[in-house]
Amino acid sequence: MISGMAAVTSTSPDPFCKAALPGCNFADAFAVTVPQPAIDPARVMTLAFATPPGWVSGLMTVRNAVMGRLGYKAPPLRRGFPVLQSGRDFVLSGLDDGHLDFRALVRVSPSATGGSHIVLTTAVRTRNRFGRAYLAVILPFHRLIVRSMLRRAARQIG
Repeated sequence: MISGMAAVTSTSPDPFCKAALPGCNFADAFAVTVPQPAIDPARVMTLAFATPPGWVSGLMTVRNAVMGRLGYKAPPLRRGFPVLQSGRDFVLSGLDDGHLDFRALVRVSPSATGGSHIVLTTAVRTRNRFGRAYLAVILPFHRLIVRSMLRRAARQIG
């Protein structure tokens, strides 16, 4: 439990996120319900991505160091991704890179208990062998990271 809230659970990826990245090779989604009604999806996106847990920033630093040794110019550590589209109940952000394209969608809907149901969907489209290899290596970490970031955002909301 998260301060009286349901735990972060795996759920079906939002079709809108997958449609925003035609040909995506991977998509997953995690959900949490918070007691507060009418949560702004942009706030959730900011809380989830702009302030990652310290261990996530540490992993990204290690990733960049390893990638640099392989001759790949590692991207700077990001505190969020550019917003591509938004609406009353969602925010879609993402980034296209040489080896893969990434999308993240936060969708907020009313919960049955009067709070807010938050779903964070991520989708990836690989562009080449390097992108496919990179995705295979980071996938186990990705799931831990996304769950942790959504859990942290829910705690900050509640």
